[in-house]
Parts: sequence; C-alpha cells; structure tokens
Amino acid sequence: MVEASFMDVAHEHYSRKDVQREIMDFCRGRWIAIHCLDAPGKFVLKRYIRGRPIKIERLEDLGTLYNYRVRSIYATANVYRRIENFYDLYDQGNIAYCTPTWDIDSNLSNWRNTIRVAREIVEFLGGWGVKKSVYVKWSGNGCHIHINERSISESLLKKYNPLDLAYAIVEYVNAKLSQNLVESSMWSEIKVENKIDPARVFTCPLSLHRELNTVCVCMKPEDLDKFSPSWIAPQEFRHDSRWREFKEGETDRLAETSHRTMGGYPLKFGRRSRKTKPLDKQIMEWLQKEWGE
Repeated sequence: MVEASFMDVAHEHYSRKDVQREIMDFCRGRWIAIHCLDAPGKFVLKRYIRGRPIKIERLEDLGTLYNYRVRSIYATANVYRRIENFYDLYDQGNIAYCTPTWDIDSNLSNWRNTIRVAREIVEFLGGWGVKKSVYVKWSGNGCHIHINERSISESLLKKYNPLDLAYAIVEYVNAKLSQNLVESSMWSEIKVENKIDPARVFTCPLSLHRELNTVCVCMKPEDLDKFSPSWIAPQEFRHDSRWREFKEGETDRLAETSHRTMGGYPLKFGRRSRKTKPLDKQIMEWLQKEWGE
C-alpha cells in the first residue's frame, strides 16, 4: 500500500507550472506511459486510456492524466507524426524522429561510478563532434544519455528510418567502448544497454521516480562532474532545460558510420495476416492484461 504522503509529493510537484511545461514539451509527439495508483493503492502501468494510446500535446492532456493519480511519466524514444491508434505506433513510416538513448542501469548509492561511465560515452560522442546536442538525465537509480533527435539532418532521415539510425548509433558506440565500459563498471554492477525498440519508454524529464522520492533531472555534459544526489530532491531539484538544444547535422557522420557498420534495428515490424482472432481483438485483450485499461 502506498502512503498518502508519497502521492502528496506527486500532487505538489506536478502542480508546478515549470514542471508541466518541461513534461509537455518533451512528451509532445511521443507515446506516453504512466505509473498511477489504482483503487487498492497499488501502482499500475498504463499506456492506453479507453483503448487509445496516451499522448501529451497540451496542458489539458496533463490535467486528464492527473485524474489517474499519476506518480511517474515515461515517453518513447520515437517521436511520431500522429498518435491516434495502435497501428500508428507500429507504422515505421509514421516515425518522424528517434532519440538515441543509452540506458545506464545502476543504483543511487553508486552514483559516482555511474557518472564515470556516463562520462566515457559523452567523451566518445564529443570525439565525433556530437557535443551541443547531448544531454544526460539522472532518472532515479541510474541515468540516460540522449542525443537530441533533431541533430540528425532531415536529408539523412529521408535516407534512413529514424529508429534504425538511433539503434545503430547506440549499438556502435557500445561496441567501440565495450572494453572501457567493462573496466569502468566491473566492480560496481553497472550495465549499459541499448534498449532502443519501437515501444520502449524512458523516464520523462522532471517526472518523479516510481519508488524513490526523487526527480528526473537533465544536465549538460559539462556539468557531469558537478552532479550530486542533492540535485534530484523534489523540493529543490536542479534541472537544465537546455535538453532542447541541438545543432542540425551534428550527428550525421556518426549516424552514417554506425548504420553502415551495425545495420539498423534488427526486428522489423508490421501487420501480418492471421488465421486466428482478428488482430484488433488480440491487441485489446493483450493490452488489458499487460498495461491496464
């Protein structure tokens, strides 16, 4: 059972105008997931409400989600042209952008070693000229490194699918740094993973953590060595809104090399004909089981 004070923090936090603005700006065009409190007092993960994908395009959308007693908010790496139904989410042609993301899985007590691993990746990206478009998110127990999706030029996005490019970039960097990352994390149980896939969600900037009383904050690479856990306290968090910054084309050279070396996302998705139940019925049954309704 979740204590009332835990959700009081959420109500106070999400009532802030600056928090609402950051969440709305980051989530626009992305498929959203929320951890919310159900009637018995347990957390459930929702990605659909009344059969429709959750999205945040306006402040009114956030207000609707608060009615579900939201604790945490997540968003896909994919940015879509439209989000109206399930099929939109698995239509490769509907993906406008995809955010290259490294997931560094750790725990809060091990934050110094986690920052050390993040620095390895950030410095490698800098060596490829990817600097202005990089930001780091501390998400509770670990962190995410992101490259702003707009730093890949429109001309390159016409040539390759955005999901393929994002997957290839993360995979390429991990492969190149594999020995360094192993050495940096050998004794500290830190994992660096490529979790780019069509449905993967990552913690949204300024979301609260589901279990910890912490805020997901962004920082720029030059502030990595200044980070301390005091930055993520709900009442006095330190957050850098420059996650919006990017330089178009800055990531192109790395993206093309990565795709040429690693290839794109390995599992292709699309509609299939089936001889069983209609697909839409299978989808809705599965969603009700997995994500809640």
